[in-house]
Amino acid sequence: MRGTTLLIAFVALFIALVGCAPSEPNAVDEQPTTARLMDPLLNTASEVFWDSAGFIDTYEGTTDLTPTTAEGWQKVLEAADEIDALSAMLKQERYSLNRAAWNVLADNLIAASESGRQAALARDGAALFQAGADLYQVCVACHQTFWSNNRFTSDGD
Repeated sequence: MRGTTLLIAFVALFIALVGCAPSEPNAVDEQPTTARLMDPLLNTASEVFWDSAGFIDTYEGTTDLTPTTAEGWQKVLEAADEIDALSAMLKQERYSLNRAAWNVLADNLIAASESGRQAALARDGAALFQAGADLYQVCVACHQTFWSNNRFTSDGD
């Protein structure tokens, strides 16, 4: 009987501890650091564009990355929605520090995601490739301007 009571106490303690464990931040509900917002959240959504457009040439032949199914195009639409939501977060004062250049880049992310959305709706692989290139250029410009010593200059993380 004592062993059963002890086992129940350990199980209850385990459940209580697991229930109190920190969860992963949600891009919409919580305020992740700038670095966490960028990677993995924004980076993961951007990679959907980059992995869904263009071609890979190898000795074995050429692989077209353009989606061929409704599900593939739906992933692009969902990535565009995620990029829009994350870009809106980036425009919050916590991230932007009211810097005009930061907000322009966030708006450019939104414009690139809208181009990707329109390409997905039209099932246009070439337009999706261009949207991915535009998105990449915004990322590069942001990193060149605001990335220093392996961290973003907006919140010191």
